[in-house]
Amino acid sequence: MLLRRWRNLLGRTMWDFPGDRSSGSQYLVLGLGEGPADLDLPSDQDELIAYGPLLADDGDTWLGTAALVRAPDPDAARGILTQDRYADIEVHAWEFGGRR
Repeated sequence: MLLRRWRNLLGRTMWDFPGDRSSGSQYLVLGLGEGPADLDLPSDQDELIAYGPLLADDGDTWLGTAALVRAPDPDAARGILTQDRYADIEVHAWEFGGRR
């Protein structure tokens, strides 16, 4: 298990998500990289449950980006991040309250 600091730029919890929690699939998307990417919120936030930077132990150094997103499939969820700006992008099935 690895724990990382994280900052939710949406300023709400998953329980505050205004969309329908019972429809569609939800995913945890982790973009890991060497340089800052996707620091600003995406313009289309309708399907974003949570979004923000992964941070080093110092609380300032950017290590990646994390997103909880409702999407039709893993490939669509992966598209929330800029593909060529990360060393790796992981997509995991997720549901409200945690992993399945």
